[in-house]
Amino acid sequence: MKSDASRSLSWKEACAKIGAVPLSVTGKNPDKDEPPDLTNSGVGGVQMADVSVDVETGIVRINKMVAVQDCGLVVDVKTAESQVMGALIMGISYSLYEEKILDPVTGIVLNPNLEFYRLAGLNDIGELKVHMMTGKGYDERGVIGLAEPPVVSPGAAISNAVANAIGVRVPFLPLTPDRVLAALEEGGAHATV
Repeated sequence: MKSDASRSLSWKEACAKIGAVPLSVTGKNPDKDEPPDLTNSGVGGVQMADVSVDVETGIVRINKMVAVQDCGLVVDVKTAESQVMGALIMGISYSLYEEKILDPVTGIVLNPNLEFYRLAGLNDIGELKVHMMTGKGYDERGVIGLAEPPVVSPGAAISNAVANAIGVRVPFLPLTPDRVLAALEEGGAHATV
């Protein structure tokens, strides 16, 4: 009986009874006939970017990015939010700066180190907001996963925000100043940003 103190053990005493024999436990799926399909389990999200574009220099600045993410049951909200924030930062970096430059003849990478391969810095990020979808309708699906999905969307969100700001689409990532200026020149757009 639970209330019988003479039958209780401390954690240390219980562990001592196990001895040197390892404990092995095999988990079981609650539904053997329909195991969860983690690749099609409904992970999803949406991201929005607020940008400023200098039409004279072609420089794109991130003012704010918002991400709303669904990944089923969120076990630790702070860790999940941090994962999405990291994805936003990676997305800003690949959308605006990261570019491997190859010699067209030899194929040698011409910017093989961080001296010449640009990444986003603290002043490049802007304000980040993350909202995790939790509660009824989300939590019942269980833990689904979060690693890569939120890093896919920033490129599209930032590209669309830039196109909205300048009235013409920049067709390649990263959205470097020279590409922004070329798109403006080719599109003949005169935007006021």
